Amino acid sequence: MIRERTRRAQLLLILLTLLVNGAALAADTALSSKSLDAATSRYTVTTSKPFDDVVADLEFAISENNYRITGRNQIGKAIAQSENIGFPRSTIIHFCNLQTAKEVFNLNPDFLLHMPCRITLREKQGDVVIEARLVPENDPKLTEITARINAMLRRIADYAAR
Repeated sequence: MIRERTRRAQLLLILLTLLVNGAALAADTALSSKSLDAATSRYTVTTSKPFDDVVADLEFAISENNYRITGRNQIGKAIAQSENIGFPRSTIIHFCNLQTAKEVFNLNPDFLLHMPCRITLREKQGDVVIEARLVPENDPKLTEITARINAMLRRIADYAAR
């Protein structure tokens, strides 16, 4: 009974995550011709370190940059458990600094879509791929803040990959 409830909860989490990400993707697609998300890019690094070590190093680097983890989605684990199959580990870590989010919101509330920051990890052929979604640097009012956020995202990813 408890196992069945756990499985239902995991499936619900996966469905909810897919729904939220689908809505975000739809919003991104709708806005891409305007400018906000057309300038969104990714920063990717790969490491041969064990997955759990990369997670621990990411969490450490996030806290060292005065950001707080607001959520984790262990997509790979949830799929493996729900379908009782081997599945590559993949995790999304959400994190934010409320002061930075407030600065962004006060200058351009449309950029709130990019908060919290996200970094993904996924296993790929024995390595771990770390990917950060960078915030667009195309709003003159946010140039300093977005450059600072993107530099921080790159530092965190690089630290975890070392």
